Amino acid sequence: MFKRQGRSLSRITTVMLTTSLALGGGLFAAGAAAAADTPASGVTKAVIQSSMVSEKVDVAGKGTVDAGLFTLKTSDGGLLQTYCIDFDNPVYLDSGAQYHEADWAASSLGANAKAPMIRWILDNSYPHVNLTALAAAIKVDSLTAEDAAAGTQAAIWKFSDNKSVTLHKTNATKLRDYLVSDSNKGIAAEPKPSLTLSPDSVSGKSGGKIGPFTLNSSAAEVKLSIGGPAADKAKLVDKDGKPVGATLTGPIAKDTQLFLDVPGGTPDGAVTLNANASTVVPSGRVFMTDVDDDGNHSQTMILASSDKLSVNAAAKATWKQGKGALVDSSAKVECAKNGVTVSVTNSGDEAATVTVDKQQVTVQPGKTESVLVKVAEKAKYDIKVSGPNGYTKEFTGVLDCKVGVTPSSAPSTPAATGSATATPSGTPSTGAAHPAPSTTSAAPGTGGLAQTGANSNTPLLAGIAGALVVAGGAAVFFLRRRGRHGGNAA
Repeated sequence: MFKRQGRSLSRITTVMLTTSLALGGGLFAAGAAAAADTPASGVTKAVIQSSMVSEKVDVAGKGTVDAGLFTLKTSDGGLLQTYCIDFDNPVYLDSGAQYHEADWAASSLGANAKAPMIRWILDNSYPHVNLTALAAAIKVDSLTAEDAAAGTQAAIWKFSDNKSVTLHKTNATKLRDYLVSDSNKGIAAEPKPSLTLSPDSVSGKSGGKIGPFTLNSSAAEVKLSIGGPAADKAKLVDKDGKPVGATLTGPIAKDTQLFLDVPGGTPDGAVTLNANASTVVPSGRVFMTDVDDDGNHSQTMILASSDKLSVNAAAKATWKQGKGALVDSSAKVECAKNGVTVSVTNSGDEAATVTVDKQQVTVQPGKTESVLVKVAEKAKYDIKVSGPNGYTKEFTGVLDCKVGVTPSSAPSTPAATGSATATPSGTPSTGAAHPAPSTTSAAPGTGGLAQTGANSNTPLLAGIAGALVVAGGAAVFFLRRRGRHGGNAA
């Protein structure tokens, strides 16, 4: 993927993209502005750091690259360690790539039969397993963090990108061979999200249940609250209409459904449903970046280790009393379908004709209609939704479902394939220096690893125009910094 260097109009969340609503002439979505203000879910805006725990390796057909662990830092200072599962795409460090948590279905893992093998590696290697235990498992006297990280990354690349890797260190090679051997039985289940609440917005008529909101979380406890001026007008209930308390204790059931009960005759209004939790994000969760102002989208990562983090999710509920169509829309990336599915719900009492990316659909009262918008791989998309009474909504992003596909800077749906915007280290390029690997960083959850830094390795600093940029997991890339509206630099 390409690394994000700025804010996109709207961000793909783990399960659903932003939603909004309209009823009659008095309430309508504000297009891109509404998308930008959508509350976040789970881990968002985790910024990639300039240091790695890594060693150089040789990748068949690609040259010498750095293989190992990346570190992401959340807004509250929590640390995540990740490996690359998207070898051929760079990481754009010059603006501090921001990652968000995502489901397998929104990434290349969704269609990868070897995904269970990758999850087994994460649960049975570094840093989930300490170095002493890992050395014993492969029958060596000791194992360095760099050997462990490089060997683990090489094993992951075999299953994520079908890459053949030659490691420079004997113990790293032994670890890689162990991780891809028959000892790897795979773990089929996809790990739970840290916290998601979807869709981001629902609408309905007062006098009944509004929803459902679907809650998923790996946390042992999720706190719930209703906010906004009309908070006293709505009660939180389950699918059977029974009151839901302020705290749900885990394990949280998969796809827990929540509703807001608004009495009949309640004046038109809206509330926000808030969910908060503190949890260690399960290994195996996918992390992806948003699209920056230049269309860059950094490579996909997979989580190896997590601090205990504070995560939150929020969704809006709006109700009306009057007659007419009451439209919401939401969207989700579906890699298996090679596109983005936009769902339109009509909670009103009149039919609504809605346009989704030039496709028209009629949504009857109380019904939901879905439209699949096909998107070319690695292409940007910009899907506009419009409906009765000035309703508009916009969903933007990049489809990043396959590995080994050249990124495209062309507009969406579908877009022509363009050329890569970065050069992998180890690949000759005019005027491109060969970047040195960064210093070793402490690994969360392992008690802290010693800083090495006793060689020629120097940390790469984000934000230096025209400087060196570390490539995600796969390599270290050299980039020239681009302007907000400028073209790519070679």
